[in-house]
Amino acid sequence: MKLSVPAMTGMLVMASYNVIDTIFVGRGVGPLGLGAVAAAFPIQFIVHALAMLVGVGTASLVSRSLGAGDLGKAERALGNALIMALLAGVAVSLLGRNILPFLSDLTGAPEEIRPFLHDYLGTIFLGSPLLVSGITMNCVIRAEGNAKIAMLTMVLSALTNIALDPVFIFVLKMGVKGAATATVIAQGVTVSWALAHYIVPGRSSITLKRENVRLRLGIVKEVLAVGGSEFARISAQSVAGLIILNRLSLYGGTDAIAAQGIVQKLMSLSIMPIFGIAQGLQPVVGYAYGATNVLRAKRAVELGLIGASAISIATSIVLIAFPDPIVKVFTDDPALLAMSKRFIKIALSFYFLVGFQVIGTATFQALGLARPSMIMSLSRQVLFLIPLALVLPPIFGLQGVFLVYPTADLGAAALTLWFLIHYRKRLLGEKASGEFLQGEV
Repeated sequence: MKLSVPAMTGMLVMASYNVIDTIFVGRGVGPLGLGAVAAAFPIQFIVHALAMLVGVGTASLVSRSLGAGDLGKAERALGNALIMALLAGVAVSLLGRNILPFLSDLTGAPEEIRPFLHDYLGTIFLGSPLLVSGITMNCVIRAEGNAKIAMLTMVLSALTNIALDPVFIFVLKMGVKGAATATVIAQGVTVSWALAHYIVPGRSSITLKRENVRLRLGIVKEVLAVGGSEFARISAQSVAGLIILNRLSLYGGTDAIAAQGIVQKLMSLSIMPIFGIAQGLQPVVGYAYGATNVLRAKRAVELGLIGASAISIATSIVLIAFPDPIVKVFTDDPALLAMSKRFIKIALSFYFLVGFQVIGTATFQALGLARPSMIMSLSRQVLFLIPLALVLPPIFGLQGVFLVYPTADLGAAALTLWFLIHYRKRLLGEKASGEFLQGEV
């Protein structure tokens, strides 16, 4: 699983930054600041979805062009990506800053946190060109095979953000606006690093040339076609997040929203390494399947399942068993502490299944089965979380909001298991499927 290490490291660093950033906001601003940052998260996901639309689509084009030996096309795709990212970022900046009240209504945020939400989102939107460009460029760096450089880019961004957070929040007393400013500056550093990677000779196999920094309709269409599925997946997460936010606001208020923000950041510490394992697993399984090496594919999937499940199980045990000392790192507010502990004990009761679901989805992606992998990747948000968020809270109140999470985890894992059983004969043939899923070699 050597291919997983750089991805896991980079993602774990970014998750750690998100946790530390939330700690600074909790200690420097308080529950209202935590609530505002949590309420902003689904809106920020829209910006992230645009970045991944351009980044994933371009990354696919660049990797395929390099594989075919077409260096010129790869460089044209790179220049096109930079312009697409900047234009998308500028559009988000101009639109977002002018519809902040509407976006606040969309989140359902309580009135008491809306000034903080506007400060935070207004700054994030102002820096959207840098945010979108930074994510896009890092996707391209990873696509050309520079996993370590991509990891270092994420580490550099996270460390910059962590260093600036206390300065803006505590020294300059800028509150949530300071946290957002640190994020934007960190992405500016990322963009500068990425541009240097493509401009300085000898650092990359492709070069960013002035004549290629323009839109090309054919490349734009190809990028949008390939990146569209990732955009849909992240957008679904955004919609699910907005629905949950509205339910939390209606039945629990600011404390419930802030508690959800804390728990989300804690969960990211485990989900990011799990995604890293999945990224490393895919090329191994895909290659083994193509070579009809059933044993190698089976072992890779087993190893991925063991590693990912161990992480999700350990996370569940630690958070459910020791919620007090963990949540107290973020806040000393008694009401928020009680709400967070309640959230953790209910919402994470089936979190141990997440590792299985992620690796199952990654396996289908590696085998080139687009339809089931798409259904599985969207199942938690679209098939389970969104409908459950609409049905359970009106019946059970705030308890119903908390129950949405374990029910969605259980449903997504059950669907993954069904697909694995249903497709095993079609994947490798009757005899091979027995070897692949049952270990009979």
